[in-house]
Amino acid sequence: MALSEARKKAQKPQKDEVKLEGPSLYLAAEWLSPFIGKTVLEVAGNTKIEKERLHKKTVLDIFSWGKHLVFQFDKFALRVHFLLYGSFESTINGKKVTGDYPKKTISPRLTLIFEEGDIIIYSSSLKYLETPHAHDLYDFSTDIMSSIWDSKKALKAVKSHQEDEIADVLLDQTIFSGVGNIIKNEVLFLVKKKPTSLVKDIPLSILPKIVKNAQMFSHQFYEWRKQFVLKKHYKIYRKSVCPLCGEKISRKKTGKRARISFFCLKCQK
Repeated sequence: MALSEARKKAQKPQKDEVKLEGPSLYLAAEWLSPFIGKTVLEVAGNTKIEKERLHKKTVLDIFSWGKHLVFQFDKFALRVHFLLYGSFESTINGKKVTGDYPKKTISPRLTLIFEEGDIIIYSSSLKYLETPHAHDLYDFSTDIMSSIWDSKKALKAVKSHQEDEIADVLLDQTIFSGVGNIIKNEVLFLVKKKPTSLVKDIPLSILPKIVKNAQMFSHQFYEWRKQFVLKKHYKIYRKSVCPLCGEKISRKKTGKRARISFFCLKCQK
């Protein structure tokens, strides 16, 4: 197999893998918190960034924002953007903390080895942030998992996208940082709106419900993921039959982002 073909194959998601949306990364920061204050002993991986820079550095903080996971060191931070297919696994004191993530068969983008365990990152974009205070670079009022997420600000932003499909708006990371395709599909099923509905055609009474459910479902997502039962709570995502009416679920790429949407033509108007 040619090298370029091997790389393409390695980027494809593995069967049944859970996508890392905002709630998963919020949880990841919790799972990995035992590494705060610990020193990187070894570094490996096929990343093109200067990974040796991390050797012997001490982790000062780990936090998430949207689909970013950030490791703060003394004078710089490492930002991990998990893109569409990114994932990670970690072992702490001999225990795999990432639970039911499938065993990987691809090469790691980055491996950080500590005395207490390791962190292995796959299929992600890595970037150094040249600041000792990376937390200050982010607007947490747009982060769906943040305690300061601003629902009024989000609703105002949604209303400003009158000509856009609601599925695209829900995936806009400047409005709903951390909302991914799973949350998008589930929220639109909960409010019974088609993903292709233009914002201007959605009743004003429904828009606040979309915003509210985006936040509520994201926090439920976090709790379910923490217990490794997330997939059991999918109502529409990757389903073939509507749980409300029994009709066949439509599955197609929608919007400018061309992401897969699952919806019921009968129940979602």
